[in-house]
Amino acid sequence: MKKSISFVLLCFFLMNCVDSKKEKNLPKEKTVQSFLTFQTKKQTSIETNMDSLKNFGEVLKMIDTTDCSTKTLLFTIETAENNYTIQPLQFCGDIYDYKLRQIIYFDTDSITVNEQLKYPITAIHSVLKNHLINPLNDEDYPSKEATKFISIHVDSSKSIKEIKKLLLNIISTFNSLKINQNFSFIFDKYGIIQEVTE
Repeated sequence: MKKSISFVLLCFFLMNCVDSKKEKNLPKEKTVQSFLTFQTKKQTSIETNMDSLKNFGEVLKMIDTTDCSTKTLLFTIETAENNYTIQPLQFCGDIYDYKLRQIIYFDTDSITVNEQLKYPITAIHSVLKNHLINPLNDEDYPSKEATKFISIHVDSSKSIKEIKKLLLNIISTFNSLKINQNFSFIFDKYGIIQEVTE
């Protein structure tokens, strides 16, 4: 009798060990985060994994050759823990009314604010915080209510690896700020807009 009870307990213990190992080996569900601009009902989405591209030039070529009146581009980045989707703003013959300070320009090693103020990429936390919420009402940054843009302004020959690193740095910093603020990404080939004075 004791032997049969011991056998049953041993079986129960082994089954629990197997079940707990299965639970530990279950793949963790990835977090999905999207950075979208806007899309009309007439538009369909074209999704491209950034890893399938070689350099920033290929990203810009896709933007140039896509009919933005009928299609929107979505670029995805996958990491071990997260999936990100970025819909860059596409200029489709639209005229956007904005001030220069509403756009900050990111290169892989620097950030340009309000057309002329240049900061090293290491200043990303303070620059992004000022750009998105402007807690001190600094005139070089947009007001809290204004539309905000983050322009990725790098040489077209830069590798996708470098672009992904930059985008993930921006996203990680944005998430660390823990703020609820919308902004649009721009994948830029035109350069920093200069203010026109007459």
